Amino acid sequence: MPEFVAKVLVVDDDVAFGGMIAEVLAGKGFEVERFSDPREAIVRARRGDFNVALVDLKMPHLTGIEVVEELRVTTPETQIIILTGQGDMTTALAGIKHGVFAYLQKDEVRIDLVGHAVGEAAEKAALRRRSQDLTERLQDSNRLLRALQVSTTRLAAETHLDVLLQGVVNTARQATRATTARALLFDTGPDGDLLISGGEGDDAENLRGVRLGSEEGIAVLAAQSDSLIAVEDPKAHPRYSHHCDSVPVSAGYVCAPLRHGGVFGVLVVAGSERGAFTGEEQEVLGALGRQVAVAIDNAQEHERSLNFFTHTSDILVSFLEDLDTQCAGQSRGAAAVSDMISRHMGLSDVERRNIHYGALLHDIGKVRIDHELLKEPGLLSEEKRKALERHTTLGMEMLKPILLWQETVAIIHAHHERWDGKGYPRGLAGEEIPLGARIVAVADAFVAMGRERPYRPKRTIEAQLKELEDHSGTQFDAAVVRAFLAAFHEHGDPRAAGS
Repeated sequence: MPEFVAKVLVVDDDVAFGGMIAEVLAGKGFEVERFSDPREAIVRARRGDFNVALVDLKMPHLTGIEVVEELRVTTPETQIIILTGQGDMTTALAGIKHGVFAYLQKDEVRIDLVGHAVGEAAEKAALRRRSQDLTERLQDSNRLLRALQVSTTRLAAETHLDVLLQGVVNTARQATRATTARALLFDTGPDGDLLISGGEGDDAENLRGVRLGSEEGIAVLAAQSDSLIAVEDPKAHPRYSHHCDSVPVSAGYVCAPLRHGGVFGVLVVAGSERGAFTGEEQEVLGALGRQVAVAIDNAQEHERSLNFFTHTSDILVSFLEDLDTQCAGQSRGAAAVSDMISRHMGLSDVERRNIHYGALLHDIGKVRIDHELLKEPGLLSEEKRKALERHTTLGMEMLKPILLWQETVAIIHAHHERWDGKGYPRGLAGEEIPLGARIVAVADAFVAMGRERPYRPKRTIEAQLKELEDHSGTQFDAAVVRAFLAAFHEHGDPRAAGS
């Protein structure tokens, strides 16, 4: 570390005396600037890089105390020594009030005394500067840690990959005050080359689909080595590639790996306010990358699960419609109407997703019913009706082993329960019935009433809506019916829009 050299400002309208003081202090190793006009001294001092200021008390234009007051506002860390030939108690008290380090009379001053006073003042200034720097670093570290803790907790619960990636980009940018930030995910091709398969943040959209060589890019190197890379100018790095490393600034460039399970990517930030990212900021980026990589792996697994269940549900519903031709389109129609109701009720994404699958698969238990029973054209006998009603329990038993569908299974089991407790299979009433099942019950009834049946004609929209209103509070949850009617009058029939 280079030796500390104190910078001293000398302000004295006595050119000879001020020049002598400046010359002596320069001879003792201080870096000195001298001004005879206090106004010019103040303009220069506003840069804030003086450790000590020697100020004459009595000067034209501005008094020494006025100069001190200005310095206290613009450069409060500067230590001040007052020199005067007019010393009295009033000026001494004024100096004490403004935190003056020392108060020396010109007619009694000794060169060695001035040098000693300036040295002690410079040490105090340096100590205050170090203390201030340490406090700022501590505050910065605490800020970074708080940002990391809050953000990673929130991001860990995010299941949408694009939202998660944008969240980590925002966190990295805010925590480091970077001007550029992006997250990139890579896929490895059979020839070893890489494809930028996903990403969010600055310029990420233009980078998706770009192919990179296995030895190309600083970002790729960070992901491959699973280690953070920090450089001042990325273009000077031997692995620089404009295909993935190009940023609009060159002051500071950090790549933090995103590696966990099947996750292979990198978090990139560039453009530090300080010209380079601090060690604390680099540590935070590394920790953020490690923790978010776990969340990305979970989100990707979640998306794979949803994709699997979507296709599985579609296969099951198609199989059911092949068996129960009288109800073709019933399940998908009920799902569309349920989506509209759950959206209007402001339910969470997770709740809405469970309700969607519950509506889509609400009749899946019918695949285990006697197929001939499903083809009966007229009203069923009591015995056959009881056999058909078992589809709620059969559907629950079919899907119960799938742990991720437990909320959906509850909806399937209870979608024929009634608000007044007269439904089946368990005779649940009111809020004992899962909300999703209450929503599917309304949606299923609305869709069913609009279909032609051998034993009754198709009802008009007006008749369907009136039927729901008439049975609100008895067969159906009144709150769900109100939500459906409000959404229907606002958006119309969701099936008509292909939902």
